Amino acid sequence: MTIPKSSDRLERPAERNEHQSWADIGSVAPEHPLLSRYISSYTYSIGFLRDHDVKLITRAYPTVMTQIFFEFSGGLSEIRGQGHGFGKVSNTRSRTAVSGNQATDNFPIEKRTYIKQGLGRWFDIYQLASEKQSRPIKNLKVDLYPIAFYELFQCAPAELVSEDLQLADLLGHTSTGLMLEEMEAANGGKELIRIVERYFLQHLRQQISSQRLEVHASQTSNRGKQYTTKPKGFIPPLPEVHETLSQQAQRYNKSDRWLQKRYAEVYGMSFKQIQSNLKFHSTHLELWQAMARRQPLSLTDLAHRSGYFDQAHFIKDFKRYTGMTPGQYLRTNFDEQSQYLWYW
Repeated sequence: MTIPKSSDRLERPAERNEHQSWADIGSVAPEHPLLSRYISSYTYSIGFLRDHDVKLITRAYPTVMTQIFFEFSGGLSEIRGQGHGFGKVSNTRSRTAVSGNQATDNFPIEKRTYIKQGLGRWFDIYQLASEKQSRPIKNLKVDLYPIAFYELFQCAPAELVSEDLQLADLLGHTSTGLMLEEMEAANGGKELIRIVERYFLQHLRQQISSQRLEVHASQTSNRGKQYTTKPKGFIPPLPEVHETLSQQAQRYNKSDRWLQKRYAEVYGMSFKQIQSNLKFHSTHLELWQAMARRQPLSLTDLAHRSGYFDQAHFIKDFKRYTGMTPGQYLRTNFDEQSQYLWYW
């Protein structure tokens, strides 16, 4: 019996959809409680594309998360923008491209796996033109919390900027090869997630076995005990938007210099860089929620709540992270018919 190729398996649902573009898209949280400390979410898209034209897919904004991308179809998209920091790599399944803050030339997304540090600037992802009748889509994004690389792999995210780090460097060549082989054969997004989660759990248990991580049990209501992991040594929390480094150092009885160094070790970013990203995310989330609910919003009040000194700093930061002023962002993301109300 001949096993159908991945593209053949995807073609059959496309035929049932009357030869229209289709995709199974979803975003879910990790299922295993031990992984919830490290993985924020998985986002997958699997389907078939029957649109041949060039078009903007999305504008991606920076985040404090570290993201692992799995691209199994390749040649569908191109990254453009300022300071996206992706490096062009060979068309290999296990190859990893590492992002920093340097601007690079636009390039097509090839069939590969790559890691991206969240710190940086906005960039756009465009769909490439094609003469092919149909193109398969199969990819997965894993959003890791900022502490994940330090605790799971003893590697600060800052190393993503200067080192040619590969997935095999994190999970080992054997485990990485087996995982990618299983993912290549997977048919659905949830199946991709189960595979990734199994290999991450395997690595996590190795860290516990080698005593790099400790398991702690906490009593929770109606659910009995819940188990989490904790590393040895002090892990500073993400800063509040109105908090200074000195205030946090005083709270934890540390010196400013020691705490600043610890932030760089654990998060790969300075206290100020993390706080700047968090300010933007708080602002962006509230702005988007207000737009979705058709609620009036004072951008001056929003800037103040998000920890900005004044409107000028707010606008400058917003443009740095999105490539647009707040007014341009609103006009781009909301059509005139919505009659969205906002004011200074």
